[in-house]
Amino acid sequence: MKPMMLDLFAGFGGQSQAFLNAKWDVLRIDNNPLLQDVERMIIMDVVKCTPFNLCGHPIEYVHASPPCLEFSTAFDAPRARAFRAGITDYQPDLTLVLEAIRIIKQLKPRYWSIENVKGAIKYLKPILGEPQLIVGAWVYWGNFPLFDPSTLELPTKASQDRRWSPLRSNHRAHIPLCVSEAFLTAMTNQTTLDVFLEK
Repeated sequence: MKPMMLDLFAGFGGQSQAFLNAKWDVLRIDNNPLLQDVERMIIMDVVKCTPFNLCGHPIEYVHASPPCLEFSTAFDAPRARAFRAGITDYQPDLTLVLEAIRIIKQLKPRYWSIENVKGAIKYLKPILGEPQLIVGAWVYWGNFPLFDPSTLELPTKASQDRRWSPLRSNHRAHIPLCVSEAFLTAMTNQTTLDVFLEK
């Protein structure tokens, strides 16, 4: 049986691409119909996901990249607008983060990760604790084997910008293949070590 990965708020599927390339059974979920041609994508509202309609066998890895708009410090983001308006007690909508946590708790995968921008740390720390890993502009919480991000050649968010694209935010948030490959390698090596220790 192939190991399975569930990629929530998948966008272009950056976090799961190396797993798909390695012949994992990958299921990507996003609610944006413009992403319907992304391989292994199901267009669905994550809030409506329940374990019984996701798959028929255990999931090795669940990843979630909830939209970062609520946490972003970009000029036109809600947080920056609130700050300019003198609102000092701005609180982002955490609904989608909490939905990701709900699904992870229900599915009980071996590994899980939640990714967002650095501006999310302040708001997610009370829920998820300190980030496990920061890879350039991408911040990860979760339960997964660590790796050294300094060895990766990462693009800048600006270099990924497609200003006039209707999927601009997905382009900017796209997780590079090298990051996905680093996660896969770390998990594969962890699995090998576990097998070795069981003998």
